[in-house]
Amino acid sequence: MRITERLALIKIVTLIGIIASVLLSINLWAGQRWFPKAPVFDFLIGLQSPFDYINLGILLVLLAISAFARSRTPIILLILYCVYLCIDDQNRLQPWFYNYVLILFILLFYKKRVDEPNNYTTVFISLQLLVALIYIFSGIQKFNSFFVSDTFTWMISSLDTVFSTRQMHLFQKFGYTVPYIELFIGFGLLFRPFRFIAVPLVILMHVFILIMLGPFGKSYNYVVWPWNIIMIIIDLLLFANVKQERFFDISILFKSISFYIVVTLMLIFPIFSFNNKYDSYLSSSLYSANTHNCQLILSDNAYNKLPYYLRHFVTKNDDYNILYIKQWAINELKAPCVPEYRIFANVQRYVIKLTGTNDQEVKLSFTEREKLLDF
Repeated sequence: MRITERLALIKIVTLIGIIASVLLSINLWAGQRWFPKAPVFDFLIGLQSPFDYINLGILLVLLAISAFARSRTPIILLILYCVYLCIDDQNRLQPWFYNYVLILFILLFYKKRVDEPNNYTTVFISLQLLVALIYIFSGIQKFNSFFVSDTFTWMISSLDTVFSTRQMHLFQKFGYTVPYIELFIGFGLLFRPFRFIAVPLVILMHVFILIMLGPFGKSYNYVVWPWNIIMIIIDLLLFANVKQERFFDISILFKSISFYIVVTLMLIFPIFSFNNKYDSYLSSSLYSANTHNCQLILSDNAYNKLPYYLRHFVTKNDDYNILYIKQWAINELKAPCVPEYRIFANVQRYVIKLTGTNDQEVKLSFTEREKLLDF
């Protein structure tokens, strides 16, 4: 399969991935919900339910048109509209949504001419770098104190009905190799001699995640199920049996805007996440167990003024009423909230307004993620 054919398929597959994940997290995009929106600008109100279904309709129409149009205009409009939707609610800036939109943005530089190998090969290599960096940074983000004992142990716990306690302990130890495996996958995909190992490994990794999070495992976070399937297809299109173009000049790559966009957004900016100066979700912190966390500590008065629905996410004890923000988001939106302080503070302000109390009765208990580097 030629590179030009692969690029055309990557566009279609990416659009299908967006549609599938948006529909699985529909409350994040439209409809009545209790979890507050987090607009970038406080004055931006946006469409409210049920009129926000107009936003969802426009998004789906643009996705459908982009799949069949030969012109770049629908893709440009789609990307701009996706940016608007994320400005309207920052919680829509999910890792899968960010990466999908970035792939479409890089595809804009493809001129769709089979007689320009320098152009389409440069775009193709930029996409290869983008995807490889997702795995590289995902691996690095897992070098923390909590990944094995927290996320990995939780993820494989559904196997305890099949395997003995001793075998489960052995599987848990395997978690210490996961960051290294992901790093190898990322670098292995970049270097042709290692792809015969890296490609099967990345497929096995996504299949493992699907089994552990899917209906036969935790049945959790449905929105990432199609993402894992789409990533397998994209990996195959970008790295499996790719033939080198005879007339490609590698020096053109370093003059390409698409290359430097990928380097900036997927390499340079994510480095600052190691010191908590950049969003973890934009830095491929995927099931790393290392994101900011937060709960709201409610007084009895604030708790009693909560709608009954929200009390479902509160744990009561003798001293505190604890509202778990992440649990609330994943249950209602069918997608996690963006784990950043500004999002948690926005939820606190919303609950204060909802209960007619103050920040002494609705306290923010924020836990910063572990810094991987201090600079």
